Amino acid sequence: MKKMDFRMPLGTVIHLLAVVWISIEPRYEGLYIWMLPFVALNLVGMLLVALDKTKVGAILFIIGCVPFVPVGVIGILGAKKSLQRSNTLSLSNA
Repeated sequence: MKKMDFRMPLGTVIHLLAVVWISIEPRYEGLYIWMLPFVALNLVGMLLVALDKTKVGAILFIIGCVPFVPVGVIGILGAKKSLQRSNTLSLSNA
């Protein structure tokens, strides 16, 4: 869990709020169904980072952030930072 940057959960909460807002908005009827899998990717990515599968988790998380750009950049930066921390820790342990 030390490897997870605070922007990953923050990004996921923002994405979830966006999906809730889209589901309420009548003009975007049905769009939230297409966005829910990306929020699920965010959750799975965070879980994998927490379980020390940082590289795979960060990649899944970044894929989940792409449809939410420009707000998704928050999560992408957090996943990138988590990857950097993971690489730094693995280099120092070698």
